Amino acid sequence: MFRNIRLLILIGVISLVTCGSVIGTYVATAQTPSSIIPLTIDGIECNATEHFLFHIHAHISIFVNGQHMYVPPQIGIIPEKCIYWLHTHDESGIIHIESPIKKDFTVGQFFDLWKKKLNNTQMFDNLFNQNDNTPEIYINGNKLPSGTNYRDVKLHAHDEIVLIYGTSPSHIPSRYDFPQGL
Repeated sequence: MFRNIRLLILIGVISLVTCGSVIGTYVATAQTPSSIIPLTIDGIECNATEHFLFHIHAHISIFVNGQHMYVPPQIGIIPEKCIYWLHTHDESGIIHIESPIKKDFTVGQFFDLWKKKLNNTQMFDNLFNQNDNTPEIYINGNKLPSGTNYRDVKLHAHDEIVLIYGTSPSHIPSRYDFPQGL
């Protein structure tokens, strides 16, 4: 009889330890964004807070057959979860680069984050990922040489990056008036 009681107590203790471990693991992972979502897209991490060690802003304008293309808000932001080092807050086209490390970031990395947000990726894939559909690229009003890969264009502080697919617009922006403090 004592043997059965000892066995039951041992089983109970093992069950409590195992259950506590499982609950502890669940609580720890439920509160950590890294366990819920992919943390890295094209080398860009998604963290619970913004970083300000390397903090700059660039602006992107995209034209398709002369028409300005909408750059959506919240690219690189997963509400109440995390924020990627490259992101947009609004539809202005301002790319926020807020990273814990100083390094070069590119238009290609930004587009990789954008692609993850799009609902209709077919248009995005057709426009931005075709080898035969190369945009004209302007940085601060200066046209880059034909054949420059837009994905490799580096994002620098206060650059105005313009990508043009098809017919050019009547005016190509050479600068962007960033709000004070950006």
